[in-house]
Amino acid sequence: MVPPMNPLAEEFQRQVNRYENTAAHNDRVFAEFTAATAADPLLAEHRRHVEQNQLGFGDPAFHALWQLLLASAQDRFGSAQVLEIGVFKGQVVSLWALLAKTHGWPLRLHAITPFEGQPLPASRWWRRLQVRLNPWFRARARSGDFYPADDYEQIVRRLFARYGLDFGSVRWIRCYSNAPEVLAAVQSDRFHVIYIDGSHTYQAVSTDLANYAPKVAPGGWLVMDDASYDLPGTAFWKGYESVSSACLRLPGLGFKNVFNVGHNRIFEKE
Repeated sequence: MVPPMNPLAEEFQRQVNRYENTAAHNDRVFAEFTAATAADPLLAEHRRHVEQNQLGFGDPAFHALWQLLLASAQDRFGSAQVLEIGVFKGQVVSLWALLAKTHGWPLRLHAITPFEGQPLPASRWWRRLQVRLNPWFRARARSGDFYPADDYEQIVRRLFARYGLDFGSVRWIRCYSNAPEVLAAVQSDRFHVIYIDGSHTYQAVSTDLANYAPKVAPGGWLVMDDASYDLPGTAFWKGYESVSSACLRLPGLGFKNVFNVGHNRIFEKE
């Protein structure tokens, strides 16, 4: 007998089955998932803490999305392997760990991040000059690629400690996603969910897709942040043109866009 589907996984599949990439539907999904986060005490409190302490960006709707998607990964694969690329201050990976702990899901969490900032040059005239003369700098500035210097590892450690989560249970790979040593470390790995939220330039996103999309197991999901620039809808911020353009490569890599919530797009490996 086939075991019954987890109700959360069942809800995710229902959302996928009814999804239409129209302005009305995208706006309705965004509103429904925002409300779902607010209605769930665990999700609402975690998101409120993130916002009050400036621990991340994104939208509250994504908390509800992650709960449904991780439930689906656990339901489909059992002990799912889940990877985040670009941790920043730990909003997403801490939510993953909190959901796994709360629901008893045997997820194995992985994270690739340098735990360091890349601040803009202090001089305004130098920044203006670089924007005018340096295409690489201009692309990074336009895609929100600069972050202030800070002790990001300690910030994430404190976030984990607040929720009684084991920081050491995550496999931390401390470097940039395209570094040779990182690619060597994950060479033989396969994942059931990968969330790409690293550098948002077209070149960087394309490189991440080339390196990591093949590592998604059949039936698994690739979630792209800030990737809805070209999608219809008016209720949500849509992300960056550079990321959305890079995502056009995904059908050729064996992925189908099955669902979207705001600027987070979910692609399933066929």
